[in-house]
Amino acid sequence: MKLQVTVEVDEEQLREFFRRAGEDEPNGEAAPRPAGDGVELPAAWRFVEERHRVRYTWGDGQFDLYDPFVVFEADISTGTVRLGIGKCDRTPVHGDDRLYYIVCLIGPQGGLRAIAEFLATDDYESTSDVIAVIKGKAGTGRLFDPGDELPAVYVPWVTVVYRDRVNYPGSYRKLGLVCSELDHDVMLNHALAQIQLRGLDS
Repeated sequence: MKLQVTVEVDEEQLREFFRRAGEDEPNGEAAPRPAGDGVELPAAWRFVEERHRVRYTWGDGQFDLYDPFVVFEADISTGTVRLGIGKCDRTPVHGDDRLYYIVCLIGPQGGLRAIAEFLATDDYESTSDVIAVIKGKAGTGRLFDPGDELPAVYVPWVTVVYRDRVNYPGSYRKLGLVCSELDHDVMLNHALAQIQLRGLDS
């Protein structure tokens, strides 16, 4: 015997159900997801715009010129976060010209704050891989040593000893995150994790 049952659920209850289940809401949006250690990642990043010849000046007066500078935004529980990935000209690194990217936090008034650098790996020409050091040890800007337990957010990603992928005298013997230069989600999420782990948004 089959019974036909109607269940009434208000919109707020439905949103709470999808939030707890980690599924898309009926309007196509998905809830942010906790990633452990106080880090929250968005369900998805949205492309905003592509800019060209964006200048960023460092504290020592040196500057980068990003071309392109691709802007993305995403929603987490504290509001909308906007980040940009800037591609830089190749720079000499111990005799090798290497491409690099800087991920910047974009403030409410449009100001930029550099958060993470991704440098081309030794085998970049065949893999398109880039690597970034991982900071945030004990909630500071300190790097993680091999054997250290990384924050939970890094578990799904590829992490290695930095020197294994960028090998030159004096290269970091610290942990780094490797991804393709085309994997914008990982680059953005790494920068967002760094912001939260190191309290850079306060």
